[in-house]
Amino acid sequence: MAEGDQPVKFTITHYRKQEHTHEAFIKWMVEEHLPLAIPVFKKHGVIEYSLFVTPPPLNDALKQEVGQVRPTWDFADFDCFIEYTLPNAEVIKNIMSDPDWAVALKDQDDWVDVPKALVSLGYSTTYVKDGKAVN
Repeated sequence: MAEGDQPVKFTITHYRKQEHTHEAFIKWMVEEHLPLAIPVFKKHGVIEYSLFVTPPPLNDALKQEVGQVRPTWDFADFDCFIEYTLPNAEVIKNIMSDPDWAVALKDQDDWVDVPKALVSLGYSTTYVKDGKAVN
């Protein structure tokens, strides 16, 4: 993981374990996991963290509507998409090796279908902001 001149985006998708509802899963993420995780993020210089929640009714409606126009498209069915903005990729390793991160993940195996996670690392360039073209 080479360092660049600009911050990197690290993303991960999460599927909940099927014994939990989507709502209960997101509640666990926000009310139990994040209070433990945020101090670790601060310690390691995470610039931004966002949780993109994907409720099944919205995704089902999207699939019904857009699927008619684009029948060959696959539609994501994960419960959330997490996006980190980091100063560099080294921060990922630093967080994952932090003992406090293990504490933040203590209940993960009860809630998250970990083998289904999809991760990516890259850069983000904004082309429209506040309704105006940039770059």
